[in-house]
Amino acid sequence: MINSSAIASVVLTVAVVVGGPATVTADTLLKPRDGQAGTWAVKRECKRLVVRNEKLICTGEVTRTKFPDGTITFRFSDGENWLIFRTKETTARLWQGHKTILDIDGVAFGRSGRAPEFITKITGAGCSYGVPYFGQADINCRAIVDFRMWAATVKTDGRLPVPDSEYIPPTRSAP
Repeated sequence: MINSSAIASVVLTVAVVVGGPATVTADTLLKPRDGQAGTWAVKRECKRLVVRNEKLICTGEVTRTKFPDGTITFRFSDGENWLIFRTKETTARLWQGHKTILDIDGVAFGRSGRAPEFITKITGAGCSYGVPYFGQADINCRAIVDFRMWAATVKTDGRLPVPDSEYIPPTRSAP
């Protein structure tokens, strides 16, 4: 028996593939190669979006993409632009068994659809997030560039990330 999350994942994947643009854009450059799992997105309540000490209106959307070389990006949206934090998977460590913490090595802000230009001279930088598969979680990234704050926090609603290519649903054993 196929569960509803598997069906929803297939429907979303088909909708994205069939409805996607035929041209290559900068957003396409921020996605893993064909056949590589590693992208999920959540949308809910935006707690903050700050770029160069300026508070911006935030959509509450965050996308995490894992590339084949181990690079991970977190993209937060204000509707027209992306605030992007870049890290390497090798910096990941688990805190108290449920929260992942990553060191940030680059930050970028710019229009969606354009290639990001990462700033690498940063201090006090890091991202943390709770497991989005187990209810509500905060996804929080921050960095300081030239004594100016770059930060974003989104609180999820507890729904599974979509497309959910990394999640393996539990199976029920026969009685």
